[in-house]
Amino acid sequence: MKFVLLLASLVATCTASNLEILASPASLKFPEAGSTIKTTQISTLNENLLGLSARQVDGFSVAVDLFARPRALAVVSVVGASDDFTLGGKVYSTKSDGIETVGFEQDMALIFGADRESVQVTAGGITGSQLALAAKQETIDASVIKTTRSTLRSELEAVYQLAAAIKAAGVQMDNNADVFRVTINGLVGITDAAQKQEAVADIKAAIEALTSAINNSYGGQAVVELLTFEAESGAAENTAEDREIPSSHNIQKRDAAADAYKDIIQNARKAYMVTVPVSTDYPAIFAIFFGLVVILVVALIYIVVGMASIDPEKDSIIYRMTTTRMKKD
Repeated sequence: MKFVLLLASLVATCTASNLEILASPASLKFPEAGSTIKTTQISTLNENLLGLSARQVDGFSVAVDLFARPRALAVVSVVGASDDFTLGGKVYSTKSDGIETVGFEQDMALIFGADRESVQVTAGGITGSQLALAAKQETIDASVIKTTRSTLRSELEAVYQLAAAIKAAGVQMDNNADVFRVTINGLVGITDAAQKQEAVADIKAAIEALTSAINNSYGGQAVVELLTFEAESGAAENTAEDREIPSSHNIQKRDAAADAYKDIIQNARKAYMVTVPVSTDYPAIFAIFFGLVVILVVALIYIVVGMASIDPEKDSIIYRMTTTRMKKD
């Protein structure tokens, strides 16, 4: 829960943001670079990519293969990065209106159960499933991290530990969808150009190491997303080390249009006496059953017409089944 609150509070102090696809299976066809997506719609996008839902994001259509779904998803969020922060993937501009992960995690738990990996890396450390516990025990070479900023160093060390744990786990062949979420906010507050350049280089190296480990472990059947947020100029922290994650926090999204739409939906449900809203997978389910019924009906008609049009001659099956033999004296 702290992870969700931290993401929401960080995004609230950010202006421009980008989504970059660092790695994806060949079966996924993303739109051309330059498309725009809201940050609240990224969970909907990921649900569609992993096969949790058939609903796609309006204006951001992705061609997916029903029989070759990704087996892992990694979302790396970097706060305080500039617009030119990129690692060579497809870049899409985003509208920062919050990040919603609770519904996504609930759907993952409902469909795949506890037999999957779910790891979160934040300023508070590594948390999550058994792989998170294994990552904490990994020993890494911290000399590859050049930055002297303590918060950023701890975050990057955790990223390298997670990459090492994924490598140690070996090739993953099960059908569960593992999810990795990494949040790096150590860039916020760095004003010196040389220090920031050094920190950016360290972050890119850590992300590339994590991407490589995930790709090798899942045989290329993984999606790695990079979310970069440019912090507001007035949102610089006093010291990054003094930041604390709030233990209890009520975050309410003030969106008049969304509230009005919600009221309309509730009134419509009451008017038509619909107690449970229709699932987003209903169109796909309806198409499958409707197509099956049509095929069976057509096949039945074809069989009946074929049987009725058979000429009842002596060598036909109808003649043999319907004609009685004459008694002979």
